[in-house]
Amino acid sequence: MKANKYLWLHFIILLWGFTPVLGKLISLNAYDLVWYRLIFSVISLYIFIRYKGISLRVSLKDFIEIFVIGLCVGAHWFFFYHAIKVSNVSVSLAGFSTITLFASIMQPIILGKKFYRTDLIYGIVIAIGLIIILNFEKIYFMGIVYGILAALTAAFFGIYNGKLILKNNASAITFYEFIGAIVFMFFLKTFTETETYFVPINLADLLWLLVLSIACTTLAFTLSIEILKQFTPLTVIITNNLEPVYGIVFSVIIFGESEYMTTGFYIGVTIILISVFTYPFISQKLKNKSWKKEVGG
Repeated sequence: MKANKYLWLHFIILLWGFTPVLGKLISLNAYDLVWYRLIFSVISLYIFIRYKGISLRVSLKDFIEIFVIGLCVGAHWFFFYHAIKVSNVSVSLAGFSTITLFASIMQPIILGKKFYRTDLIYGIVIAIGLIIILNFEKIYFMGIVYGILAALTAAFFGIYNGKLILKNNASAITFYEFIGAIVFMFFLKTFTETETYFVPINLADLLWLLVLSIACTTLAFTLSIEILKQFTPLTVIITNNLEPVYGIVFSVIIFGESEYMTTGFYIGVTIILISVFTYPFISQKLKNKSWKKEVGG
């Protein structure tokens, strides 16, 4: 059963790995891209909820919490796609890899779980890989900054969803978080944009937006919350560091030379990936050893 859940987890991350590619394929700016993504996602999710007869009832306290987390989701998506627009997919995903560092610090605080130095050490190693990338890719500085902001916000709502799923339905959480995200984008567009709320979009953008909204957002986001019943948020976030791998591979295949980077970039990415692949094994081994000591004591 656990192995099956791991397959679902990697399927979700594969979908997310394709989202930065879609972000570059869609010609809209970050404001309009996220705005349309959210509207299409809310509509498709509501249709699914009505079809399945899923209840959207939550307590007022939980609704407020979910709505506020939704504001964070909106901020995350804006930062993520703005990073892609001001740099490229590879650089944005490199910045996003710092999500592990933020998550390792946030999980003990938000969920009251025991703090393990291993988590923080791995987060620092990933940050070192990012610093190496920054040293070689200075022209993409803002892309990495926005990528880091996307990681910070994603770590926060990813960890907090682990708390919300304990007493709420995943579809209801997703729906109300999307509503919160729409409100965030509404105010962001109101105070920063002079264009209308519904700019014209061409057929190609519409098709890519539908793929992004239905498959990579409504489906993937809901499943990612549901799977928190099986895994800790940090485990999901650590595994989610494979998203840059998928994203960079997809972008190089589709966009070619525009995604080719310096040797320093790939050294930094290699450090990040080694950390991602070794973390589950080393971390679990050390935590088991710690648990045996506590039991033995």
